[in-house]
Amino acid sequence: MITEGEVAPGDKLPEAEIAEQLGISRNSLREVFRLLARERLVEHEPNRGVFVSRPGLPEVIDVFRVRELIETDAIAGANVGHPAFERMQECVQRAQEAAAAHDWRAVGTADVAFHEAVVALSDSPILEDLYRSLAAQLRLMFGLIGSPQYMHEAYIGRNARLVELVQAGEGAQAADEMRAYLRDAQQQIVSAYVSGRIATR
Repeated sequence: MITEGEVAPGDKLPEAEIAEQLGISRNSLREVFRLLARERLVEHEPNRGVFVSRPGLPEVIDVFRVRELIETDAIAGANVGHPAFERMQECVQRAQEAAAAHDWRAVGTADVAFHEAVVALSDSPILEDLYRSLAAQLRLMFGLIGSPQYMHEAYIGRNARLVELVQAGEGAQAADEMRAYLRDAQQQIVSAYVSGRIATR
């Protein structure tokens, strides 16, 4: 629900309602909340309940630092025959179709899936698990911006460009493009914090 953008930063997560929605016991849901809290995705506030986390500026910088380490290395060694390459292509197509329909939340979902596919190029289950946690935190950061179109529109073409470079066997150039891409995305979010467009608790 967090990664798909179905719940937003700061949203309260009512225990009874969500347990019924997911078809699990409230005890099981409490364990889920405990695990999500360890991943910094939810926060428990005494006497108030559980809320979706609102990442701060230090978390943004840290997440993007880790992303740069993982994604630039993964795409540098990309092989056009790798199964994840087809997933990258499909994600670009989904994003283009969603943008044409002005469904910017779906564009964001396709973008998150695109980067998961990039990480899958590394053939490392450990990195893929790590990135799934980062992806949920990223979605929270995107949610704080308020405008999915502002956050994602410029990157549809950049994702397509990365696919073209991998297809051409230009792994080193793709890694350079990815590095610049991630730094631009980080700056976009940081600027929103600095300008006060993002309210922090």
